[in-house]
Amino acid sequence: MHVRSSVLAACAALLAAQGAPDAMGVRQDRRLLARSADGSSALYEVRGWGPEGGGSLTYRIEGKPRRKVVEFLVSSDFSPGGNTRPQLVPVDTCEERLNALRAELAKRAIRGVAVSLERCRTPDRDGLVTVATIPR
Repeated sequence: MHVRSSVLAACAALLAAQGAPDAMGVRQDRRLLARSADGSSALYEVRGWGPEGGGSLTYRIEGKPRRKVVEFLVSSDFSPGGNTRPQLVPVDTCEERLNALRAELAKRAIRGVAVSLERCRTPDRDGLVTVATIPR
C-alpha cells in the first residue's frame, strides 16, 4: 500500500511540474477587428503578455482557408529580466509593417480600418490600427 501511494505522489508531482512552464509562458489575447464584406478574410489584433513584464502587438489577417495567414508584428517590449522593457521593433520596421498591412487590407477588401504610421513613434504604440464603427 505504501508503494502505491508513493507512485501516485510521484505521478502527481510530475504532472504539476509539467504545468509550471505553461504558467511562465507568454499569454495571448486575440480580438477580431474587421472582416471583408464577403467574409473571406478577417483582421485580428493579437496581444501577448510576458511573465516578467512587457508584451507584443501583432496584426493578423486570416483568409479562408485558414492557411492563408499574414502576420505583422509591430511592437515587442518583453522584459529580458528586471524592470527594463526595450522596444525590439524599430520605428522604421513598424512603419514598413503597417504599410504592408495597409496593402494587404486593400488586397483582401477589408474596409473601415485606419492605419496610423505616426503611432510607431510612441512608446506604447496603442492606436496603430483603428476600426470605424457604423451606427445602427
